[in-house]
Amino acid sequence: MTNQYIQPTSEQRQELLKIAGESDRLVREVERKKITTLSRSQTWLLERKGLHPKRTKLGHSSVAWLLSDLLWFIYQPTQLQNKYYEKQA
Repeated sequence: MTNQYIQPTSEQRQELLKIAGESDRLVREVERKKITTLSRSQTWLLERKGLHPKRTKLGHSSVAWLLSDLLWFIYQPTQLQNKYYEKQA
């Protein structure tokens, strides 16, 4: 079992986006929180551990994530997230 976030393949991205009825786009913080339900600090910690999709820096204080990466993150098995939270307890 891997303990790192692995990006979806292009086929997996397309399938997720088709199911969601969306096209791939950049998602800012407010929408990311609605999609993942994780706080900003939880997301930051998971990113540093390699368990969450990495953000893309858009400017000095602006970041975004690919929608397909976030969909993959929430629909993949939760083994990675559970492993992280077990260590925190």
